[in-house]
This record gives sequence, C-alpha cells and structure tokens, in this order.
Amino acid sequence: MLPERIKLSQRTTDKLRYLKSQIGVAPNILARFSIMLAIKEGGNLKNTGTLDTEGLELNKSTLFGEHAFVYEALIKQYIHDNSLEITIPQVISSLIDVGVFKLGHVRKLSDLCELN
Repeated sequence: MLPERIKLSQRTTDKLRYLKSQIGVAPNILARFSIMLAIKEGGNLKNTGTLDTEGLELNKSTLFGEHAFVYEALIKQYIHDNSLEITIPQVISSLIDVGVFKLGHVRKLSDLCELN
C-alpha cells in the first residue's frame, strides 16, 4: 500500500524546484517522471538521500494522481525484482532521488518530452 505522504531530501527538492523554474513543470509531475526513469533504468538505490527528509513533503494524491494504483503495482514489482528490504516510502523517495539525478540534462520542456 502506498503511504499517504512522502518526504523528499533537500537536495532532491532543490533540484525539482530548479527544474520547475527552468521548464515550468510542477515538482509532483517531475517526481512522477523521476520514478519512471529510475524504474526503467533499474538504478541502484544505494547512496540516495533517503536519510535526509528535510525537503518537500508530497501527499499520495498529489504525487501519484488518479493513477496511484499503477504506480503502486510498478513500485511493488520493482521491490520484488530487486529483492529490496527497505520500506515503500524509502523506495519511493529513493526512486525520485535517482530519477531527478537522471533529469540533470533537462534544460527545456522539449528535453523532458524527448525522454523515452
């Protein structure tokens, strides 16, 4: 079950805010992109900022929207496939952290649209 709230690291929050100022996309939408990028590329969740929870807090409906059930299934499958033994909130914040790092090259909206 997805948690009602997710706390992000300050570093991830700062990057999401920077991207919003550059391309005009809200942090929750960028977080969705980040989750999908991290899952797609099967990134390692070690060394993420999950111990730092001083950043943005997103509630479930804001973060996942009407497709929460799809994200829940994908995240649970990711946990299973990678034999992770950390909590779902930690997995989600780690996926966002990893995915935001992968968005580092995004400078304009068209860069985000070209992600595949």
